[in-house]
Amino acid sequence: MLYTYAMKYIELIVLVNVLIHLCFVKIAYFILRVKPSTIAICISCLLDGIYMLLYIYIPYQIEPYRYLCILIVSLSAFITKRPTKALFLCFIYLMLNFTLGGSAGILHKIMNHFVVVFICLGGILLIFTCYAIYKKFHFRPDVLEYEVCIEDENRTLYLSGFCDTGNFLTTEDNIPIVFLKRNLQIGRYYKTITIHSVSTNKKIPIFAVKSFKIKIKNKYVEKDVYLAYGDIAFNVMFGSNLLGG
Repeated sequence: MLYTYAMKYIELIVLVNVLIHLCFVKIAYFILRVKPSTIAICISCLLDGIYMLLYIYIPYQIEPYRYLCILIVSLSAFITKRPTKALFLCFIYLMLNFTLGGSAGILHKIMNHFVVVFICLGGILLIFTCYAIYKKFHFRPDVLEYEVCIEDENRTLYLSGFCDTGNFLTTEDNIPIVFLKRNLQIGRYYKTITIHSVSTNKKIPIFAVKSFKIKIKNKYVEKDVYLAYGDIAFNVMFGSNLLGG
């Protein structure tokens, strides 16, 4: 029979390696408290399985590209996140992999395994420190991230939206106003309104779309909103009044 015990053993090796890869990816997401991307994780597991099969059947051809393959597999699990977050997640994954996974055996040829463990743990601590400093200066505690779906007659946009709990901007008929970056033009012109502030009054055009949905507890919830455009730090910004807060 073509299907031998050796083949079963190979399948087991690939399966175990993919499961270890999945665990490290999940741990990286958990450590940084970032919401996992199911699609990206599935793609990375598929790539990891393909890489393992290639390494088993054509080891000499794949050996020169081994580290490149590991990097591609690790990055693919976090590719949907913003570059900074993806980089931190990837670093943590690689440190876990080199410290606890099969890749530690690669470095074992160069130096003592215990030295590798201490270096990797120190690297993880350094990454945590850098991320904490970055988060302190670049993220506000009153801002929350949500997945947003915006649809009009021509196209649909899936974006990361940020909720500013201090923003309660609405129209005269109490419809919340959502701000988008200027390069994300979508929707049709509705009217021009005046925004009142302490120092000035500013007129801005607002736009209507077919639907605006926010993903809350793994379910997209449709909201009645108007869109405005400005030079903002994020793709989408909305007030907590849109969430009922």
